[in-house]
Amino acid sequence: MNREFLHKITLLGCLFLLITSSSGTDNGFQTPEQYVQIVQEHFANEEWEAGKELLEEGLQKYPNVSDLEWLMGKYWFHEKNYDQSRYHLVKAIDDNYNNVNAKHLLVDVEDITENYSSAICYVNELLEVNPYWRGLWRRKIELYRKQNNDVEADRLLKRINQIYPNDTILRKDYIYSMEVGYQQMKKGGNRKEAIEKLTELIKVSPQNEEYYLDIINLHLQEGNREAALGWSSNGLAAIPGSGALIVKRASILSELARYPEALVFIREQMKRNNSPAIRRMYNDLLMEAARAEKQRDPYVLYGMAYEGGNKNKEALDYLLNTSVTRGYTDDALFYIREAKKQYGNNDKGILYKEYMLYRQMNEDDLAYSTLKKMYEMYPNDYDITLAMSAQHMKKAEKLMELGLYAEALPHVLFVSQKHIDNDVNGAAWEKTLSCYINMKRYNEALATLDTITLHFPDYENGTLKRAFILDKMDKTEEALQLYLSAIEQSDEDMRIFYVIGYEELAVPYIKKCMEAGATKKAYEEAIKLVSLNPSSDLGLRYAINSSGLLGKYDEFEKYTAQGINYYPEEPFYQAKRATVLERDKRYEASLEFLKPILNKYPSNKEIIGAFSQSSEYRALQLTKAKEPEKALAVLDTALLYDSQNKSLKYTKGVVYEANRQADSAYYYQKYYEPSIMEYRSFQRHLSGLRSMMLKNEIALTYLRARYGEEDIITSVATAEYTRKGQKNSYTGRLNYAGRSGSASDSMEAEEQTPGGVGIQVQGEWTHHFSPKWSTTVNAAFATKYFPDITADVAVRHYLKNDWEIGAHVGYRRVAAYTKRYEWNDEFFAGGTGDNGYLFTGWNESKTNLLTVGGELAKTIEVVRLNTKLDMHFFNSNFYYNAQIGAKYFPANDGKTNINAMASIGSAPETAVLDYALPGSFSHTNTMVGLGGQYMVSPNITIGLMGTWNTYYNQTNTVRGSSPLNPIESISTRYKNLYNIYAQVYISF
Repeated sequence: MNREFLHKITLLGCLFLLITSSSGTDNGFQTPEQYVQIVQEHFANEEWEAGKELLEEGLQKYPNVSDLEWLMGKYWFHEKNYDQSRYHLVKAIDDNYNNVNAKHLLVDVEDITENYSSAICYVNELLEVNPYWRGLWRRKIELYRKQNNDVEADRLLKRINQIYPNDTILRKDYIYSMEVGYQQMKKGGNRKEAIEKLTELIKVSPQNEEYYLDIINLHLQEGNREAALGWSSNGLAAIPGSGALIVKRASILSELARYPEALVFIREQMKRNNSPAIRRMYNDLLMEAARAEKQRDPYVLYGMAYEGGNKNKEALDYLLNTSVTRGYTDDALFYIREAKKQYGNNDKGILYKEYMLYRQMNEDDLAYSTLKKMYEMYPNDYDITLAMSAQHMKKAEKLMELGLYAEALPHVLFVSQKHIDNDVNGAAWEKTLSCYINMKRYNEALATLDTITLHFPDYENGTLKRAFILDKMDKTEEALQLYLSAIEQSDEDMRIFYVIGYEELAVPYIKKCMEAGATKKAYEEAIKLVSLNPSSDLGLRYAINSSGLLGKYDEFEKYTAQGINYYPEEPFYQAKRATVLERDKRYEASLEFLKPILNKYPSNKEIIGAFSQSSEYRALQLTKAKEPEKALAVLDTALLYDSQNKSLKYTKGVVYEANRQADSAYYYQKYYEPSIMEYRSFQRHLSGLRSMMLKNEIALTYLRARYGEEDIITSVATAEYTRKGQKNSYTGRLNYAGRSGSASDSMEAEEQTPGGVGIQVQGEWTHHFSPKWSTTVNAAFATKYFPDITADVAVRHYLKNDWEIGAHVGYRRVAAYTKRYEWNDEFFAGGTGDNGYLFTGWNESKTNLLTVGGELAKTIEVVRLNTKLDMHFFNSNFYYNAQIGAKYFPANDGKTNINAMASIGSAPETAVLDYALPGSFSHTNTMVGLGGQYMVSPNITIGLMGTWNTYYNQTNTVRGSSPLNPIESISTRYKNLYNIYAQVYISF
């Protein structure tokens, strides 16, 4: 025996060593996900070596887990060992092709190591998952540039800029790209193309002074000084007072020896910019002009000749042309007037010079008036019509900038109907379309778009514009259908842009449907959008929200999982995942899911809201399971993150109420903000809580009983005091009963009990061991009518979902009475009467009554149902009584109720014995009752109850005419007893 015992001890010791040794080398991680989470935390805290040690351990246990390989690649990337990083990242993708994090990091590795083609391939793979990520497109363009493939980079940039015209970052990139292009052309000596690029740049960014200076210099390098002067004028018109442009124009004029013009120009500009540099240049020009004056100017000579009277055509033409060219506006106006005198007011050449002069003077109205006059005179002249179209376009542009589309429309219609030049005509039709759209004349806009697509078959924005117009006409469904058709017929490149356009229309339309209550329609459109673009963030959000409102919980869960797949760090989808768990009543799982996310995003409202809601549901679930301490712990945790959440505070009050902590329940439940319909009920409930807070209660009860067939009144009065605590309640009770009836042999007794007075003194203690268990113990002693001794012990167990079970055992020592008869010696046979026996008193007997019973109860919202079974052991016989009852609480104060009950059995219910009411054993006893209580105020509650008992009654009598031959008889019958209970409860 000892050897076997030692063998067992040895085995247990070895097992213990094995367990302890294994626990010493295992970090306790059971899954790859646990390794991933802890390693990420180490990396986030810059604990790279500690994270690497865990990674190596995890990879030994789980060698083909993609996320572990990605994290190892991330470690080597941090260490700048890019070969090792690439090795692990490629393995991560081999294990899981859709590992987006690994691909992103591979793009960085290949970029740093200048493997740009590989980097572009990984970007393309990422774009397959999320083709609408603008950052990836910008990264791809950047890689093309590093690869020196500027042609492809510019093509992509231009295309993306057209799709996202309002994206400021893309616009800056586009401008920067054009700027780099012209700089390269300039360095390469390709000045003409550089000038074209700069012209485009100035259209896009007309306020950039540097562009004007560069294009002026390029024209000067080309030897085109007049063009340089023209751009200097354009620059000063766009940037009035620019010192650099003033100096530049003056310098060119100086180089052309046009000193008077330069001096006049500077004097005019000094009104806006009187800087020291410009004043210094003005003085220098004065000196140069003085030196140049030594040389004779033909303009001056012709002028002197003209003034001297030689007003021939040669002199006038020279003076007019020169004054216009040099910008001598006053001289030019004078010579134009002179020319009109000689050649007439309608000479086309003179009028055209006048028009050009007004343009130089920036007198747009006068220029337009002169041009209009020429157009009316020469409507078929190409140059005049072209100039007229340019004026109309210029006016239209200014009016459109001011938002005056109705005023701009006639100008663009003029140009569009002339068919002068394809580019000009196309621009006019575009502006016509824009005017109609902004004027909300959508039918005309559609007709204009039809014209554009007819005359310009290569017009690329037709589908986008048509869909936009249809959407504005509240024909969004038709617009979306147009996009769907275009998507079906397009190639892969165009499909992306059409899907983007579809999404830009679909999202506001879905939102509009949701706001209008058309949830089903919103759901259908959201599903279409997600089918076209599975990664659409807003599409997924609307699909989730609408499916939830429609009760499509499978779809809700499906799109939530899809959202987490594309946006694993997005709090919205994490919150919806919690909602999925809540719908399955997995509140604890929801909280465990949200806790690490909440630690990561402690200020995110969506995550806080989801955590609060799950906490509230979990707390109520624990409360129903009779675990209020755990429920309070859950709510306290939620309130750490959401301290102002009134719903959480109210729920905390509900938990306190269930745990019989009325003061705390009242404090927290008062935060609730009821609606108008709830206000009275809520105030009533608060009054009930205030009543529960009162520790002392006096109860006064009066029972009045009357037989149905006899005018005999039986009463019982009760006074009791209760001291209430959270775990213990103590009650002292005094019962008083008075009976009318025979007390001696002076009268015949019709009753079965003697008359007199009885008093019972009772003490009761109730103790709550926990939220799930309680017990009640009471004992009483009485003088008469009541049981001489009463003792009861009851145990109650509170189950989940508002079920209760109870068991009780009781003892009573009860008294039974029989009438006593004796022979009357004064009776003489043959005299009057036939009965010689007299009632002389009562025989009293004491009997022990043992009671064992059980109870079952269920609360369903405001109704409490209960059933009870008592088994009595009396005089070696077994008897029973079964009861059912229901209480309805209509007022939400916890006290006001309507109560109905009924019982049947071979013994009366225990209350009949306790209240010293008549009853009988061995025959059927029945009872029905109805009553209720009403809380008048937190301090006073009143009650009234009526019961109807039917019981079996027997009375013994003795008759006879001879002492030797008594005739004993027992009369039996069923009797009705009607009881009224009046109750007053005073709390303080």
